[in-house]
Amino acid sequence: MPNLYKLKFISFFFFPFWILFSNEPAMVSSERIEIDHKVIVKHPGEEVPVETILTEIQNKDSTTIGYAMEVESVICLDEVCKEIPVRLFWNDIGVYQKYVLAKDATLEKYEADLFEPEDYKKLHTVLANENSPFKDVAIHQVLTAVEDDSVDAVAGATALELDEKDTVPGAALTCYTLWHWANGDIIKTIKKKTGESSTNQQLLEFLVNDNKSYYPIALEALVSRNHYASEFIETVIERAANHDDLIKASIKYLEAAPLEVYTASLKKIFIASEKLQRIAVIRSLQYSKKELPKDYLDSFSNEIGYLKSFQEVSVFLGLMEVKNPNSIQINKALIALMEGDFLIARRVYWFLGEQSNLDDGQQKKLKTFSEAHSDKL
Repeated sequence: MPNLYKLKFISFFFFPFWILFSNEPAMVSSERIEIDHKVIVKHPGEEVPVETILTEIQNKDSTTIGYAMEVESVICLDEVCKEIPVRLFWNDIGVYQKYVLAKDATLEKYEADLFEPEDYKKLHTVLANENSPFKDVAIHQVLTAVEDDSVDAVAGATALELDEKDTVPGAALTCYTLWHWANGDIIKTIKKKTGESSTNQQLLEFLVNDNKSYYPIALEALVSRNHYASEFIETVIERAANHDDLIKASIKYLEAAPLEVYTASLKKIFIASEKLQRIAVIRSLQYSKKELPKDYLDSFSNEIGYLKSFQEVSVFLGLMEVKNPNSIQINKALIALMEGDFLIARRVYWFLGEQSNLDDGQQKKLKTFSEAHSDKL
């Protein structure tokens, strides 16, 4: 890697000697703070992780608004290509924004052909595509030489076949290299840094932001701070109960909380949510290394009515088999499920058949069910 920009100052200008390529106009600010972080980044084209400088950009209120990092335009394994410094920019959650070249710098294609003005715009479009086919391409595929001149070398001197909309013709290696810098391992680091730099109030705002990408960033930061104040817990419960795509991150946060917070929160989510969240709650309890109180597990006898599907009932019984067998309260509540959906009733029958403390009435229920459905058991 070339020498990196190492900046840490309040800036009153905005890179007047750089050429900007972006769909958006240059972001101009009269005052900003830039903080350098030494980071280790893994690029799939590099043999070993690269140590580099990630610059965090904050506004005058010390709120993180973006990041920048200088990289090389290509990973040049055969040492015959021209490496150009490229400065990449992201927003505060790691979404690529733009790239910048030094004044008079030019990017090259195959056989020293220079980028045309439209190629620079195209490169920005390629880098902004988070689902680019370069995501699943290995560098050896880019470097495989074309053997037949009749091959449409849209990717340059490679045998890699890409749609022209997904690459700059003749510059596959540059596109591959910069795409993975812009959309790869560094994104995790950016999100972590944003969480670390945010105040507790900002993290609370992240939790309710319409852009759900902020949600796990806030929770990871809260875990690192061991912060489980009620306002955060109640917000997480509400969000998890109403958004099944947030349940995984929510439970991960709650699993790190004190036992009382963890158990009470999961119970509230269980009651207030739908199938996917309830299943996630049950599985968290089943695999938790925490010592769950028996009376807490017994209390789910009052909530069995929330279990509407076979899958929910099955995972719930799996929890009880592992963490709370022979519960008088649970067994009593389960009997009612033997009179509804047959698949659920049969699963309950098998579960109760393994319990060693059924009373005479419960055993009679099992016997009646067995006789009625002997051909299906």
